[in-house]
Amino acid sequence: MKIGVTGAEGRVGQYVVRELMQHNHEVIAISMEPWGESPTENRVADITQYEQVYEAFTGCDAIIHLASIPYPIPGQDPKVFHTNVTGLFNVELAAGNQDIKKVVVASSDCTLGITFSHQRTEPVYFPIDELHPTAPDNSYGLSKIVGEQVSDGMAKRFNMSIISLRISAVLNTDTYKSDWFIQDLSNPERGVTDNLWTYIDARDCARAFRCAVEADIPGHEVIHITALDTRATVPSMELISRFFPNIEPRVTIEGNHTLHDCSKAVRLLSFTPQFSWRDSNGNS
Repeated sequence: MKIGVTGAEGRVGQYVVRELMQHNHEVIAISMEPWGESPTENRVADITQYEQVYEAFTGCDAIIHLASIPYPIPGQDPKVFHTNVTGLFNVELAAGNQDIKKVVVASSDCTLGITFSHQRTEPVYFPIDELHPTAPDNSYGLSKIVGEQVSDGMAKRFNMSIISLRISAVLNTDTYKSDWFIQDLSNPERGVTDNLWTYIDARDCARAFRCAVEADIPGHEVIHITALDTRATVPSMELISRFFPNIEPRVTIEGNHTLHDCSKAVRLLSFTPQFSWRDSNGNS
């Protein structure tokens, strides 16, 4: 399959490009600026410019859309929201107008309204699944939830398959060795407002995108993607009782298992994460 990848030169994009190529897909690496070290054909496009996006997608069978501003920037809320929402709209419109029937989008668990929020939203229940209420109030989270609504409409308009992967904080083995990460492990207070201690290893994240683009799923689906465990040493049930004493989990969450229910990824994508920060070896 010939797959166009926007944001190919980014932190996640490079893992995705590598994963796709290792599984015999032809990849078109699409970047904002020329990517001199691209391992495959590189095309340049600004996602906010529809004509550039349309041209970059020529000949593609599927699109993985990663390009975005990945967090809110103080004083630049309009830029973050405009870039992310307009970019996604252009990507899906260009794909639809070229009869490209498969698009996979990088959404985010920031849609829940917990991370980056000005007035933090409390979880309603645990474990958190795709039906959990969403209430972001920051430019990034809002851009992602609006993007999911755009995907609903575009999937219907063009009869295409769109999968929005709500990925968590993407980390790698270098991160696991960093001082801030090690300090955070023993300071769960920081994790409560930072993705609820969730994360996804970059290698697993790339594999999730490959599984999604290879899947045959009609319409638009939103799917949570996190590691199987938390980035905390405190057991998950203790984290809930300490920080969310008024919430009784729907099921017992064993050990340090993630507070997210990612069973939909298993069911629809046959995807189960393989990597953890607890692994003592493994190269990124």
